[in-house]
Amino acid sequence: CFFFFSSRRRHTRSSLVSWARRCVQETGYQRRVHGIFIMWILCAFLIAGIFAGKGVDVSTLFTEAKCKCLKEKGDNYFIPRCFQSGGRADPNCGKNLANAKSAGLHADLYIFPCVPCGNPAKQVDDTIKAVGSHTVGIYWVDVETLKWHSDHAENRKFIEEMVKALQAKGKKAGIYSSYYMWQSIVGLDYHGMSHLPLWYSHYDKKPACTDFKPFGGWKKPQIKQYQGTTTLCEGGVDLNSDCQIFLSSHLNNCLLYTSDAADDTPCVDLGGRRIIKKKK
Repeated sequence: CFFFFSSRRRHTRSSLVSWARRCVQETGYQRRVHGIFIMWILCAFLIAGIFAGKGVDVSTLFTEAKCKCLKEKGDNYFIPRCFQSGGRADPNCGKNLANAKSAGLHADLYIFPCVPCGNPAKQVDDTIKAVGSHTVGIYWVDVETLKWHSDHAENRKFIEEMVKALQAKGKKAGIYSSYYMWQSIVGLDYHGMSHLPLWYSHYDKKPACTDFKPFGGWKKPQIKQYQGTTTLCEGGVDLNSDCQIFLSSHLNNCLLYTSDAADDTPCVDLGGRRIIKKKK
């Protein structure tokens, strides 16, 4: 009965009824064969999800050829720097966004703010001008240890003003940081940005996000930067994984129950095996 839906013909109501009857009349052996096949299909989708969750961030110019190379190697998103810590918009921002689009890569961007320069709203305006008409997903505010104030309150105020300026322009803001950077710059007790997406760094060279240690009010991250500067497609990149897609962040919520008794229960039959939700 599984192959019924693989046909491209239009199915009538009567044909659907006939298909349902055949499924009910199938033997336990046939259900197991179909169940095993379905399990392979599910595994294929899960594996595809892993590769869909790969991406890089860059601080240099990436040509269209390099971006296409990234796409061919399985990367699906691209995060270029669009504001430099020296206090100016990154001159490669627009070109990188255009090249990513041509290669079929989803694009976010990150702002490396110049804290000593002050005026976070102007830094946002300069970034948006550099972006131009290009489509960007999330504007990530980089909160890492470089020339921040020694006063946590001052740093919190700077971040809040930058995020407020982004939102006033209709942009989606996110925060890039790590447990220790956040602790040093604003303090672990500051939860003022926890409503925004989090991109965290932990260079363990493992894409899985199971290592995440909650901080700043965040319980679940969106992206993990798991490896620092490395060479890929003849360019310097940082490697990232999407925590909302990556397989290991989902499978730990399920258990695989194996028993022939599954054929006798009103649940999804996967050839004598059924997936049940793990009790919390």
